[in-house]
Amino acid sequence: MELIGLNTKYYRYKLKITQEQLSDISNFKIAYISLIESGRANMTCNNIDHIAKVLGIEPADLFNKETARKAKSLPPRVDMI
Repeated sequence: MELIGLNTKYYRYKLKITQEQLSDISNFKIAYISLIESGRANMTCNNIDHIAKVLGIEPADLFNKETARKAKSLPPRVDMI
């Protein structure tokens, strides 16, 4: 769950979109996006696939340890990049 959350955050930051914008695009509630990125959402395969499509990546990218490591050093807000 933590790996998926960190990678979701990483790819969202790469797109320079906020959690709110990701919420709008994905039709997931912003609270759920927050749970995903904090590693507290137990996501279904369908939701993993959906988030990946919205982010323009392959579902397997959400399990990448290298990008998850990079996500740990991102600033707390997307507008701080």
